[in-house]
Amino acid sequence: MGGHAFTTSATDGPSPLSTPRMPPDIYFVLRDQYLQLLSSVYTQTATPIEAPEKASYGDIDILVTLPKSTSTSAESLAKVLGAERIFTILGSPTTSFALPYPNLPNNYVQLDLHLSRPETFHWQLFHQSHGDLWSLLGTTIRPFGLTPNDAGLHVRIQEIEDLNRKKALLFLTCDPDAVLEFLGLNRDAHKRPFESVESMYRYVSGCRFFSDERYVRGERKANDRKRMVQRELYRAFIEDWLPENAHLVGQQKEKNAQLSREGVLQESLSRFGKREEYENRVEEWRKEREELLAKQEGRQIRKADAAEVEEYASAWMSWLNRSA
Repeated sequence: MGGHAFTTSATDGPSPLSTPRMPPDIYFVLRDQYLQLLSSVYTQTATPIEAPEKASYGDIDILVTLPKSTSTSAESLAKVLGAERIFTILGSPTTSFALPYPNLPNNYVQLDLHLSRPETFHWQLFHQSHGDLWSLLGTTIRPFGLTPNDAGLHVRIQEIEDLNRKKALLFLTCDPDAVLEFLGLNRDAHKRPFESVESMYRYVSGCRFFSDERYVRGERKANDRKRMVQRELYRAFIEDWLPENAHLVGQQKEKNAQLSREGVLQESLSRFGKREEYENRVEEWRKEREELLAKQEGRQIRKADAAEVEEYASAWMSWLNRSA
């Protein structure tokens, strides 16, 4: 929620709470404290690795999975954490808690608790780590038909994509090591923080799919444009780092010159053992399209037949009226 779950209020709702940003010394103490408390409730708890060089933090994000008790609820968690208020959205895996800000009366810390499925816990932890890392990598690999989300890495089936984006997503893997190896990146990234923003930018530019052309204004999608406004590290990478490091960017572009979306598709299907599933998905899609087109054609024929009958009846009635 970016630290804003409690700063606004709906009509007839509770009054807003002040949730000031936390300096690192307070953030890390509280993060570790709440991780320890939650480890008594969940089998696995962890915090995504923080973005490099952050001067302050708007909230605390903690991922959890496998509650130790079937009676675990937002209310019981609030008691464990000592929360003043709870914020939830129906159907969302995230619950926000307003916790007392140390030595600052009437101010609060927002803790966002993300409930993960056990099979995707480690992937989600990595996918949410390092701040804008995956925003940058996502922009880099998107033109090759690759999409990372909370469930893992997917390849988009181009034949289906324009008509059904959800069905076009073919799951490849949620193994962080396997994904980084496929992207041509060092696998240590999901285990330790970057030393600096510069080191994270260099890491992104080392992706074997990297090209600065993905970031030029004409190539940006709606989400990219939104990030340019809201995400400082994302914007700085495009506006400052890329122009200042044109020599590095040029070297990487030369390495990537032979890559194509079709080639990446075929490689991903082979590497992750998804060829049969891909072929079945495409075959199923084509069959559905054929059936849909047949139904549409049938409706058009019936509509034309009905119009012909109506025209014939109208002509017959006109003849009868003239003959009367």
